[in-house]
Amino acid sequence: MPANPYQSIESGTPGRIGWRIHYFDEVGSTQKVAAELAEEGAAHGTIVIAERQSAGRGRMGRSWHSPPGLNLYQTIILRPAMPLAEVPRLSLVAGVAAAEALETVAPGMVALKWPNDVWLRGRKAGGIIAEAVTDPGQGLKCVLLGIGINVNLAADQIPDELRDKATSVRIATGRLCDRIALEAALCNRLDSRYMEVQQHGFAAVRPAWQGYSALTGRRVTIVDGDARIAGTVRGIDAEGALMLDTASGPTRILTGDVSVEGAYD
Repeated sequence: MPANPYQSIESGTPGRIGWRIHYFDEVGSTQKVAAELAEEGAAHGTIVIAERQSAGRGRMGRSWHSPPGLNLYQTIILRPAMPLAEVPRLSLVAGVAAAEALETVAPGMVALKWPNDVWLRGRKAGGIIAEAVTDPGQGLKCVLLGIGINVNLAADQIPDELRDKATSVRIATGRLCDRIALEAALCNRLDSRYMEVQQHGFAAVRPAWQGYSALTGRRVTIVDGDARIAGTVRGIDAEGALMLDTASGPTRILTGDVSVEGAYD
């Protein structure tokens, strides 16, 4: 494998997502490496990709199963002009871009589970985390957008406790996938969707997210700390909040540290 197999898809134009891709055999976390590069002034669109993460993590601090040489583990440095409160919506934007990229290799199999899971054939194939980096005055310096996608993971490489929930492109399609081509598609779609949101707001990509929604029309329970809210998913609103029909009426759930029970039933 070349020293940096992803160098061939770099655009070479600073400011475009994927203009520079830093490649590592193994890191503790691509989020940590990207944070260091961002602090040193790395431009918007810089990407860190690793074959393996020894301390990979997802949303709510969960660990991420990351065997080497099979999947895509990356963090993208974004420098958006947006209020801090809007940063979580970038995980939804990235979800749309990931879904559109995966459609090129797994057509008709892709769905999104709010707020940040990517599904293939009803099982989780990827996850997204949008981590804001702020200055001492709580101004937004940058966003570290972490995206992990199970690409060429075989069924017997998934831990026993995850086999009823997790999958990969290879498992879903029965074919090995070209990770370089998939990454190129992801960079192209994310760059396009990101610019769309910067110019027109999140509402511009909401219809696309709704079209991929795995939970619309399903009964779920939202768990946030000690609070539990059960209802039927209506979709998301123009700000990315999950909309539920509950016993007490329509309820709006904001993006945050919540999980959805019953999603895999």
